[in-house]
Formats: sequence, C-alpha cells, structure tokens
Amino acid sequence: MQKINFSNLPSLNALRAFESAARLSSFTLAARELNVTPGAVSRQVKQLESDLQVSLFHRHNRSLVLTDQGMQLLSPLTMAFDMMTGAVKKLKQLQQNLNLKVHPTFAIRWLIPRFHKFQSLYPDIRVRLTIVGINVDFSRENFDVAITYMGKDKPGVYRKKILEESLIPVCSPKLLKQGHPLEKIEDLKHHTLLHNNPDLREWQTWASQMGVHLGFERAQVFEVDDAAIQAANAGLGVALGDSFLIRDELISGRLVAPLGYKPAKTGFYYFSRPKFKEKSQAIKALQEWIVNEIDQELSQDPGKNNKRLQLDLTNPGELSD
Repeated sequence: MQKINFSNLPSLNALRAFESAARLSSFTLAARELNVTPGAVSRQVKQLESDLQVSLFHRHNRSLVLTDQGMQLLSPLTMAFDMMTGAVKKLKQLQQNLNLKVHPTFAIRWLIPRFHKFQSLYPDIRVRLTIVGINVDFSRENFDVAITYMGKDKPGVYRKKILEESLIPVCSPKLLKQGHPLEKIEDLKHHTLLHNNPDLREWQTWASQMGVHLGFERAQVFEVDDAAIQAANAGLGVALGDSFLIRDELISGRLVAPLGYKPAKTGFYYFSRPKFKEKSQAIKALQEWIVNEIDQELSQDPGKNNKRLQLDLTNPGELSD
C-alpha cells in the first residue's frame, strides 16, 4: 500500500470550509452548515489560497464565483468528504449491531417472550442472540454483551447484577390431584424430583437452606432449567423454578408452589460487556431496557392475578401449607 504524505496536505478545516462555500456559493451559508461565523470561513479559505498559492474565488459584492483552479479542486473534495461521511455512517450502523450471548434459562423464560418490546423501541438496533449455558469470554469470543449466570469478575469486563435467582419447588396442579399429597417438605420423598443438571446441586442447595435432608432416590435429571420446568408442567414431578422467571406460569396457574414461596437464594444473573464498549449507545439502550423491565415486573403484585399467589414473589414469606 502506498504511503500517504499528509505533510503535503493543507488544513482539513480549510479544505472543508472551501468545499462548503464553493458548493453553496456563499460564505454565509457555509458558515451555517459548519456552525461557525462567515468570517471564520473567509479566513480559512484565504489561508488555503495562501498555502496553495492560487486564487480559488472571484469575489464580487454579493456573490462568489469559482476560478478555474477552484472548480478543479471542488469536485474531488466533495467526493472525498462524501466518502468520509459514508464510511463514518456505515461504521455507526455497524455499532448498532449487537452480538448477545444469553444464559438459556434467562433467554427462554424471560428475554425472548419480551424482546419484541425492545425491537419496537429500537428498530435500528439489530441483536443477534446466541443461547449457551457457558459464560462468555470476551477475550476469545466475538460478543458485545452477555447475560451471564454467576461467574467471577474479570479485568476489563463490566458486570451489573440484574436479578437474584430465587428457587422454589413447583409442579403442575394435576400432580396434586393424584398419588401422594404434597403439603409439607417431607412429602417430597414420595415425588420425583426434577433436576436441571447432573450434579443435583440446586436441589441440594435448596434443602440445605431449608434445613432439611432430601433423598434423591426418585429423580429425573435434565441438562437445562427449562427442560425441568417443562417436565413439571407435564406433571412428571417437582422442579425448582426461579420465582421471577416462572411468574407467568404461576400467575396463569399452569404451575403451583405447593410448599409456599420461601426461596433458596442461589446466585445472580449479570449484564456483562467489555469495559471499552462503555460509550456504545446500543449497549446502553439494551441494558436500560432490561433493567427497567425487570424492575417494573418486580414491582407488580402477582397475587392480584391468581388466588394461589398470596405472597409477593419479590418479598417471599414463610413456608405455608
């Protein structure tokens, strides 16, 4: 690639002042376009003429007429500034495209059903969703932003807590109409526990925080949270669901919480991005929308919509029958 010798070029401001004045045939109109005074445009043009040792305008009382040298300079300058403007515009449009990596539970149970709202508010922002359970590594992966679960703080990565996970036992109402009742924690031993990972970690954490011991002889293991919740919907057993992320099922009555709404606090979901992208307006818009939507839903009292929800899920009470 040929090296450009910028030392041979006149001032970019002077070239811009000349191009605008020549195209508009007026120092006054050029001043308005460039948001400067007519005197400033005139001085820039005179400096350009001095640097180039040519006369660019025939100056009359109320008009400007290009000289032959001015006409020769105008067309390529206009093309150059148009190309620069187009390149900057294209770059800004690319910055409106976001690659977003999302934890499957958050994506399936909350983000996707509501994402049409964001797209309506920001139709120019194109978001490509990748749904994966493994947390993002911005140093190796081409993502602009991520919704992650737990993980650790890393240098160069901004993280903001957006939701605390609160797990409660849930099942289909039809499960309560057949077989053994489910009125107290001890009754769980008579039901199949639906696990969302092979290590049975979340049920163990729930039991520990409730101060009880659970046997896992009757268990069905799934790889992701949503599969366990879908199995609970189908009446296959009792799953642990986040009281916020499954609120739609609880409000509609598709799922019930037979042991009440006292949750096990197991971690946080985070909004994450590289710190160097702090000026991205698209990322800022996405973060503000997600936080506002969550805050708005947390402030609602779902008990008004379903008699089974006597407790506000944002402030769970004690275990009840």
